[in-house]
Amino acid sequence: MNLRARLITLSTLVTLSTLGAMAAVAPAVAGPQDRKLSPSAAVPEPIVVDAAPARVTYSRQAKSQWQLTKFDPVGNSILATHRSSGITIAIDYDDPADDRHASGISPDTGCGPMEGEFWGSVTPLLYPILEPEKHVIERVRVEIDGAELHVRMSGGAYDMVSPGAGDETLFMNAVLTVEQGQLRARTRGLHYVLPSKDPGTTVDLTLADGSKLSRTFTMATPTGREYVDNVRAVRVADGRYGNFSWKTDIQRLQFDLNTNPLLNVFEIDADHALKDRGQRVVTNNFTFAADCR
Repeated sequence: MNLRARLITLSTLVTLSTLGAMAAVAPAVAGPQDRKLSPSAAVPEPIVVDAAPARVTYSRQAKSQWQLTKFDPVGNSILATHRSSGITIAIDYDDPADDRHASGISPDTGCGPMEGEFWGSVTPLLYPILEPEKHVIERVRVEIDGAELHVRMSGGAYDMVSPGAGDETLFMNAVLTVEQGQLRARTRGLHYVLPSKDPGTTVDLTLADGSKLSRTFTMATPTGREYVDNVRAVRVADGRYGNFSWKTDIQRLQFDLNTNPLLNVFEIDADHALKDRGQRVVTNNFTFAADCR
């Protein structure tokens, strides 16, 4: 990947209660979009909350465990909070041009958002952009239903990543829950995971044949790439984000690290599962430690 840095002033977040000030766009279902919504309001049928740069729909069922606490129509981002634990999920759905913040999902389990510097822009832990020069998010669906926060981000085509792969839309789907104080995320599609390398992170892999592999990454680790096939479990001890792990069915995982000081994260990539193995959908089940330290 090669994201070009574009520095501009951060946009000011506005609360969801200002949603009514947005210009009206066609709703997903009949009903006014210009009504004011409290963070815990029930919105049983999807409504459109943004139309550009992506079409964003939102719904929330009554008595759900998550609530939408902030919406920024200028910076194109949403913040959802788990009501009892205080765990937050930040969702950004545009490129870094407006606020130096890339698209994706940034969990915060208590030690700050899991996101880092990547070629001059802040990039979330779960990053769905596979070709930064041309891949953009076109549609976002946010659904809050009971214990689950559903986020689907889609845009671009498989051909963009792997010529000949077809015009089916690329996507990252995430279902987030909090169970016994731990954040869990089930993802499907193709996306990157960007752990921190400052001060340092150790990644332990378990492969389908039972063999194991361990790598440690710091700001001093030399630039390089490594490919590992048929990974089934990933365990991360992140010096900044804390411990998290996931089970996966990925057929080819790529480590991609650049020693440039403009990056304090490294890549665990899924795009070569498609490019080299033809795997169109990777399934991951993440568990984040209750104590991020």
